[in-house]
Amino acid sequence: MKAPLALTPLALALALGGLAAVPGAAQAQSDWLRRCAASFYEDGSGTGCQQPYREGLAAVLTGSAGDDEGSWGYIDKQGRMAIAPAYTDAEPFQNGLAAVSQGDLWGYIDRKGQWAIPPRYPRATGFNAEGTALVEEDGRDVLIDRQGRTLKTFPLGTRTWGFQPGQKLASIEMPLPPRLFNAATGKAVTLPEGVMSLAAPSGGYLPAQLRDTRYGGWWGLLDTDGGWAIAPHTLRSREAPMRDGGVLAVRRDERWQFVDTRGEALSPERYEQLRLIAPGLWFAKPDRSGKALLLDGQRKVLHRFASDYAGMRERDGWRFLIDDNAVLLIDPAGKFMQLALGQGSVDVRDGQAWVSGVPPANAVEADAGAAEGAVPAEADAALAEEAAADSGAQAAADVAMPAPGMPPPPMVEAVSAPAAAAAAAVEAATSAAAGAEISDGGLAQVYARDGSPLLDAATIAQLRAYRVTPFEQRDRARGGKPPARLPLALLRPHDYSQATGILTPSGRIVTNADWDDISAYDASLPLPVRTRDGKAGAIDADGNWAIPPRFTEIRPFRGAYAWARMPGTTRRDSVLIDARGKPAAVPAAVLDGAMEFDGDLILYREPDENREQRWGVWSVRDGAPVLKPAYESIEKFEDDWAKVEDQGRWGVIDRKGKWALPAAYESAYDLEYLGDGLMLIPGAESRSRRGGHSDRAYRLVDLRTGKASERLAEKPTKQKDGRYIGELADAGTMLFDTRGGAFRLSDSRPKRKEQYEDWIYIESEDREGAIDARGDMKIPALYGEFNPFFVQPEGLARAYDGSNYRLIDQNGRTVLAKRGDGMPLATMKRLVFHDDATSSSVMTDLQGVEITRIPGTYSVRDRSASEGVAVYRGDGGNGRQGFVDASGKRIVGPHFDSLGPLKDGLAVAQRLQRTGKFYGYIDLTGRYAIPPRYTWAADFQEGRALVRQDGFTQFIDTKGAPIATFVVVCDTVTILDDVGRITWPQKKMSCPTADKFELAPGNANAEQP
Repeated sequence: MKAPLALTPLALALALGGLAAVPGAAQAQSDWLRRCAASFYEDGSGTGCQQPYREGLAAVLTGSAGDDEGSWGYIDKQGRMAIAPAYTDAEPFQNGLAAVSQGDLWGYIDRKGQWAIPPRYPRATGFNAEGTALVEEDGRDVLIDRQGRTLKTFPLGTRTWGFQPGQKLASIEMPLPPRLFNAATGKAVTLPEGVMSLAAPSGGYLPAQLRDTRYGGWWGLLDTDGGWAIAPHTLRSREAPMRDGGVLAVRRDERWQFVDTRGEALSPERYEQLRLIAPGLWFAKPDRSGKALLLDGQRKVLHRFASDYAGMRERDGWRFLIDDNAVLLIDPAGKFMQLALGQGSVDVRDGQAWVSGVPPANAVEADAGAAEGAVPAEADAALAEEAAADSGAQAAADVAMPAPGMPPPPMVEAVSAPAAAAAAAVEAATSAAAGAEISDGGLAQVYARDGSPLLDAATIAQLRAYRVTPFEQRDRARGGKPPARLPLALLRPHDYSQATGILTPSGRIVTNADWDDISAYDASLPLPVRTRDGKAGAIDADGNWAIPPRFTEIRPFRGAYAWARMPGTTRRDSVLIDARGKPAAVPAAVLDGAMEFDGDLILYREPDENREQRWGVWSVRDGAPVLKPAYESIEKFEDDWAKVEDQGRWGVIDRKGKWALPAAYESAYDLEYLGDGLMLIPGAESRSRRGGHSDRAYRLVDLRTGKASERLAEKPTKQKDGRYIGELADAGTMLFDTRGGAFRLSDSRPKRKEQYEDWIYIESEDREGAIDARGDMKIPALYGEFNPFFVQPEGLARAYDGSNYRLIDQNGRTVLAKRGDGMPLATMKRLVFHDDATSSSVMTDLQGVEITRIPGTYSVRDRSASEGVAVYRGDGGNGRQGFVDASGKRIVGPHFDSLGPLKDGLAVAQRLQRTGKFYGYIDLTGRYAIPPRYTWAADFQEGRALVRQDGFTQFIDTKGAPIATFVVVCDTVTILDDVGRITWPQKKMSCPTADKFELAPGNANAEQP
């Protein structure tokens, strides 16, 4: 009688054959054979060349090194080929049939290898116990019976992975149609059935994609009422079309072309790239290696780009393209300007476009005396403010006449186009850093938001004599009001004997011989100026003295006031002055503790009776405190709101000192001001977790009304015009406007949200539900995922509803909602929940009654539950694992560094300290039933397990005896029995190595398909 472990004969046969563990040079020519090499599953990741047993058969991949692909067949539990290899791909048997493919089509075979359903499907999944399966046909999921008859066809876009073994239900993913919402009217637009995606409006129409395949479809154009203006089948475009009047750009066969409204080609030219950058202007690139073009509405070339990196940039409504010797500029109204400038750049500031560059050589010659034409401002500090204003007015009149002989601005062409164009950015970029000094002679023009130039030719020429530094506005408005417009730039002469100047908002150069120092950074009006004789005053935006220079120092204005110092005084004697230089009547205690000025308000500190500094707010206008100094801290006002700390808690006040939010929050960081009176606060549902993590919930409060939003799952994102979109805790989506209004956009979590003027577009994540064997919806498509799917035999699933996980049964009912997120333990009639508060895993019965606690969150490996036990992790800090049963008893101690689920009474185990990296199999005594001798090992299934030993892959039985070993002989995948005889291929191979092996008797009994 043969010994139970026939390792010696097999090992001897392998040694005699002289086989290597890794395929040799000849085998290396076959990708599929390389995938079967040891290196692909030595780390325990598995093997793609042998599948586990299912219903007594296991799919295996065989073939020779010269084959382009291997072929799949099935071996029986004795390791003999039962169904001969003949399939491109194969799935395990399921309820008597197996899905297999030949070429690109799938069908089904029975256990004898006969076709039950011939191959005709692009995709096929396993049959359930009731005799139905899900396949793909004509791009749709279809439910069929065992004869291949169609029982139900699902809508385009649905996706399913079929019925899994032992499952009564199958998950099905269903796309949700996009939603279009008009924020101005508060109404949603009804879109045509089958629309799967929208894009930014083009030419007054909305591009929409109509699904015609599982994952895509042609694009058409919708009108403002949501109807088809031009149907998708007319345009036949695979990307969102662009429309400019009667001219449309569509993408067909991987190239763009121009067509009319009937879809007929307007010209034979086709382009790699095509973008409508403004009405009547197209950016085009014929091919990847060619130069880009700028085309007009008749598709004529306006400009040929010399640069290889031409692309459109957009900022604050302006669009511009920079070429080697030109700047192409489009103002917010759509007017196009082509400027002949080399080394060009565009910087958009406060809605104005600053264009710099080098004009052509023949355009830069200028009258040598033009730079001397700057207009001086009166600088006598003794003059009254009225006289200074009159002087500035006269200066404005003087500068209106341009110097003779000056060239015009470097504008080559100006093309008007209709206003309000929606731009598609070719390249998103920002211009030069704010506050950067413009190089000598670099400023070519400043354009107002309406596109009109602010600088005349004489001014442009005169600017070459200066270093031009734009004034940098303070980052926010003070006193709840927008800041006054500053001068455009500070002008420092290259010739230090000349006067310092400013470039006024209207584009005039104003200089004053008395000006010595002006700061352009973080500026506000009036602008403090130090004179050459060491005095200080302040000027308005036109260079007039708003405060004559009679002070020793004036610090920058913050709101309506600034600190100033008179001659003969020290810094301790500084006074507070208003914008006309008049001292403000403020108590000395307030001034001594002043920390921040904001409009007419002063944030100050004052000691209380215990000499502790307390904060308050003083109104200069009212001459009284808005908020008495009784608070631990007050932060700067943001618009009309300031955060205040009162007795260790934080709230929000308005400018009258009234509490908009009571002081009830732990930190100022809990209160995030978004603008327009909207404050984001933590929801009462927020809770801290161990390890520094937290489950956050938020609410959006309108500080003007005190009204709070529904609970938000995350911080809202800002849209254009001050609107915000927030994702609700119930997975819905809400729009918040600047007036405090709130509109529900959708009931699902968005994967994409866009704002197109007043239109809000929401595209939602696909949702999963579950169908039964008849194809009826058993669980509505409400879930982001099932993780895992329904665990058997308990029939429970962990499902994500868009904001949280919860347990549901096979009827869709929530289980133990108060317990929250939990996982079912298969075969144990138990659940496990993770308690962050105590850092433990809680095992309960199906009614929620606690069975036991195991130290450590996530210390029970729920997915390892099988045959009445689950793997748990001990609390020794070393991560070692053991088994716990349904009563909570630790029946196997945490001794193993790696431990698999119990299958057929055995579990894969690794114990590094005892047996190194080798794997074996333990039973429920915790002892090795099969010694650790494998470099890789899989779980048992139907009494067989796939292992890796001595460089070879083999199936073993529950005694550890080899059933089938996979080797390469004569560059062919060969299967050996337990004593090293060849069971496959059927015929004797011709190479020296094959002579050392004998054929096993009866090895030619495989069923032929």
